[in-house]
Amino acid sequence: SFCTLLFPMVATSYVKVGRLVRIIRGPREDRIGVITDIIDANRVLVQNPTDEKMWKHVQNLKNISPIKFSVSIPKNASTKVISAALAEKKPLEKFAKTKLAGALSAKAALANSTDFERYQLRVAKRSRAHWARKIFAAKDEKTPVSYVASKLKKLTKPHEKFAAKNLKTRQERIKKHFTARKAAKKTTKK
Repeated sequence: SFCTLLFPMVATSYVKVGRLVRIIRGPREDRIGVITDIIDANRVLVQNPTDEKMWKHVQNLKNISPIKFSVSIPKNASTKVISAALAEKKPLEKFAKTKLAGALSAKAALANSTDFERYQLRVAKRSRAHWARKIFAAKDEKTPVSYVASKLKKLTKPHEKFAAKNLKTRQERIKKHFTARKAAKKTTKK
């Protein structure tokens, strides 16, 4: 319908058997598993045969985040069936290419980094920001791109035009004044 074209549905990753999920907190935080069975309205059975720390265990629905990838497996499937389904569809490899997976790996890398590595990262970010500002300022000076520079250009253009016109008339008035003064001095001396 027209409304679904304008406003697409928000939730498309429903909790179902075969859905890949991310564990939000706890000892298995940020690990990926497959829902093998739905126990009740609050709990599911999760397992990932490719991860040694993700054996078949119960997870609360508040502690999992569904991912858009899923595999077709029967309810309460064995490890062998889940492994075969994961090998066939390769959803874990597809997930590894997503932005979420990149963010999770960056978070893990930052958590495992040393104090010196964090310092190096901070210095590199600062340097990158400095050079980005410098390059942008140089380009902005040539052709105004930023909001402030473009507004300033818009405001100064008519002002310069007006100032140049006023300056010309002012200079002419001053010249007239001094020539008149000189002429007055010459007439008073005679």
